[in-house]
Amino acid sequence: MSDEIEVRRIICHNGTGGCYLCCGFLAYVDKKENRIIRIEPNSDHPVNRGWMCPDRAKIGSGFFLNYLYHKAQLLHPLKRVGERGENRWKQIGYDEALDEIAEKLKEIIDKYGPESIGIVEGTFRSDSYWARARLMNLLGNPNNVADPGTVCGKPMAAQWQLTLGVACSCGGMFQWGIPGISCYVIIGHNPAESFPLEYQTILSNKKRGMKLIVFDPRLTETARHADYWFQIRPGTDTAALLAWINVIIKEKLYDANFLLQWTNAPFLVGTDQKRLLREKDVKEDGSENKFVVWNESLNEMAVWDPETQEYLPSNTTPALLGTFKVKLADGKETTCKTVFQMLAERAAEYTPEKVAEITWLDPEKLREAAIIWATSPKPKPILAFVSSHQIGRNSSRVHQCVMILHLLAGMVPMPVSFPGPRGPGGIYVRESELELAEALPVNQRKKMIGADKFKVMAWPQYEITTPLFKRIWGVSNNMSGHGHLVPAPLLWRAILTGKPYPIKALITWTANPMVWAANTKIVYKALKSPNLELHVVVDHVMTPTAALADYVIPAACKSLETPFITNWQDAMGDIIVGQAAIRPLSERRSDYEFWRGLAIRLGFGEYFPWKDPEDVCNYRLKPLGLTLDEAAQLGLIPSNPCTNEAFKEINPETSKPYGFATITRKAEIWPVSFEIFGYDPLPFYEEPPESPISTPEVAKEYPLILTTGGRFRPMFHSEYRHWGMGFREQHPYPIVEIHYQTAREYGISDGDWVWIETRRGRILQKARLSATIHPKVVNAQSHWWYPEMPAEEPYLYGVWISNANVLTLDEPEALDEMVGGWCNRALLCKVYKAEHLPPILHQLGSP
Repeated sequence: MSDEIEVRRIICHNGTGGCYLCCGFLAYVDKKENRIIRIEPNSDHPVNRGWMCPDRAKIGSGFFLNYLYHKAQLLHPLKRVGERGENRWKQIGYDEALDEIAEKLKEIIDKYGPESIGIVEGTFRSDSYWARARLMNLLGNPNNVADPGTVCGKPMAAQWQLTLGVACSCGGMFQWGIPGISCYVIIGHNPAESFPLEYQTILSNKKRGMKLIVFDPRLTETARHADYWFQIRPGTDTAALLAWINVIIKEKLYDANFLLQWTNAPFLVGTDQKRLLREKDVKEDGSENKFVVWNESLNEMAVWDPETQEYLPSNTTPALLGTFKVKLADGKETTCKTVFQMLAERAAEYTPEKVAEITWLDPEKLREAAIIWATSPKPKPILAFVSSHQIGRNSSRVHQCVMILHLLAGMVPMPVSFPGPRGPGGIYVRESELELAEALPVNQRKKMIGADKFKVMAWPQYEITTPLFKRIWGVSNNMSGHGHLVPAPLLWRAILTGKPYPIKALITWTANPMVWAANTKIVYKALKSPNLELHVVVDHVMTPTAALADYVIPAACKSLETPFITNWQDAMGDIIVGQAAIRPLSERRSDYEFWRGLAIRLGFGEYFPWKDPEDVCNYRLKPLGLTLDEAAQLGLIPSNPCTNEAFKEINPETSKPYGFATITRKAEIWPVSFEIFGYDPLPFYEEPPESPISTPEVAKEYPLILTTGGRFRPMFHSEYRHWGMGFREQHPYPIVEIHYQTAREYGISDGDWVWIETRRGRILQKARLSATIHPKVVNAQSHWWYPEMPAEEPYLYGVWISNANVLTLDEPEALDEMVGGWCNRALLCKVYKAEHLPPILHQLGSP
């Protein structure tokens, strides 16, 4: 190999790869020309071991190179010179752009306060969220950040942080690869399209005898391999899982020893107060922080002390089931039940027969599958991923049920690890150690939009979980990642109404909310509103969102033009490290340099001492005794100590198990935090806000159930729509899947352009007839826009033509009560053939 050619160890970040798994690749670089010659899979990388997604393999090295060197890639900052949406720009220098942006931000902060800045992001598009948080915390912004993480995996992680104390999971993303899985349950998740490497391991595990159970209204490629496929009505997952809980408890298929030792299942609940009984309730000088159980050996109350992790008396034998009369400190008598008794009674409301009517499922098959799963040996994970976050109200309850089912089986939902690798200098530097959360005053935290209602992904959650996490693991919990967000529907309304206060500036980076956010019309109104005095977009290419900006800043491509280090926003104990292949092209700069540049201009430069991403990576790795280049040789550095059940490990400081970083030090079937926040501590089923049951009058006009938001190869969210990158050539048009009988009823043939209409609007997609989707369900592909169409209004790159979020629901009363997730699925629609196509549609298919 020539001395001019250097091999760089990079990772396939989701900005180029189409998923979040960060596979390893080798980039062959002409050092003199600063140009990538070719890229190939890295056979030594512990994540993919030389494997490459088939749709990327079709393009070969071009799948990176066609993307990076495409003519649409932004190379210089742009400043708007016309009205928003006129597509009139002038090119300016990077430093000049940041100077002007910083001056405008100063004006806005002086007039309206730091809370008047809003941030919009894309899901896991960067390793510099901590840098954004660091600056915003220093400024005094209450974390008014909106992101599709609200309807992605982060609501699950935020809830489990409260109920399990889990902020890091050893191989959590890779739990399907755990050796010896006997049974795998997938709910609304199709890894054949969204996580191809996961799909490969599913196929491998199937060959070794693993059973696969899938809940999905479509017979997806993944579901084709299922032993049990449940064609469930969209939005009813919670009901199905409650039926499973019912069956498992009724048949006594739970692990009683695990529930007694590691969960709060035996804790007593006052049936009048609907809260866990504390020692202070039964003893005048008792503690608020100690909890009461019924001691079966003495037939009297006993107390659990989370601080010492001991029962008083020490020989207590807690009752798992039962109802008991308890004398309170004031002399009154009250009835109490164990948490497990309360759960059993709640689940008893959801018999398989009753749930079958709700979900369209066969009650006997539902019961049979529950028993198959419950009697399978561990490990037997259940994964309800993104789809369950996208049903609006009740979506958080899906993940509470998943957690409970795992605990019934004697395991936790995600393999719990220590919070990261340790080296000679201690633990590597986590994002939580960089974000400076402590710099934000409490009175400013209270201003976070929506935090008074949607508390599980906001400061109220952080303020409960962080001291608990730090007490056990010695490091802080994360607030810079996407488990800590403002529901996007509230941010748009704050721009438009000024309530609860005005949002005057918006920085949209690595995000395209005109395509990813629900109810595109309200997003458009917000971005066009004169109330918004500054809108900055940071991206690789022009998008419908960028077309409505005041400044567009070119972003360097992660892992190609910048190094990348991640532990998935502190959600895993492992870390992934990759080098940059080349230096950033032209005036493109890293995300870190963008935030550092603003920080310097706003007077906080001293808090950003690292000059570039390489400096940051070396700083974070220093405790491990590694440099960026050395860590990239390894690719993945596992948690150290490496264990999947860290809660059982003995803490050398206490000589007792670490336990769970929760209020009770137990895995909480009855979450104490839910009591504090005012949520029902136990799961329940609620109809979707728009359904044949909840809105029967709407269903008369819109008789079909719409689901959207699912992944499809080779696209990834709203990316790769440009001709010439190699992706659009494989998938040129948006597809809506319809059952052939339904299509026949409406006069629709395969390949027809059809209108999909809800109460909020209508869009065009091409029909694909299917025999395996439910006849009452249609599945529309999401995130479609057309870069070949004009940028100026009314076109905005064709954002109104096929974008499924024109159809979706974001009304505040329809949002999930805990996190504010909106409705991409389980909506009502109608579908009909498009007789006369808009003339602009004829531009499709032109590079």
